[in-house]
Amino acid sequence: MDTKQRAAFITAIIAFAAGWGLTIAGFCVPPTGEVSGSVLAVLGEAMVYAASVFGVSMYFSHEMQKFRHDTRQYIDRIEREKGYEQEEPPQEDEV
Repeated sequence: MDTKQRAAFITAIIAFAAGWGLTIAGFCVPPTGEVSGSVLAVLGEAMVYAASVFGVSMYFSHEMQKFRHDTRQYIDRIEREKGYEQEEPPQEDEV
């Protein structure tokens, strides 16, 4: 995982925690038991941000695995059709 991905994950976790923290705090400040619309808007934005960071990274990871698998199958099929076989490296006495 590179620095950019690590920063995205850390900020997504912070946004997730801060959104819920503000929502819980909204129940404790006067008027008690009511959550302001702005607090709910912040919670929604935090959830969307966290979901987008985690969702995009999971989607990209899945697509890369699928691409590698499909590419390997394609190469194997082409090699079978053309009759290629993996050649063994030459032995030391053959060199």
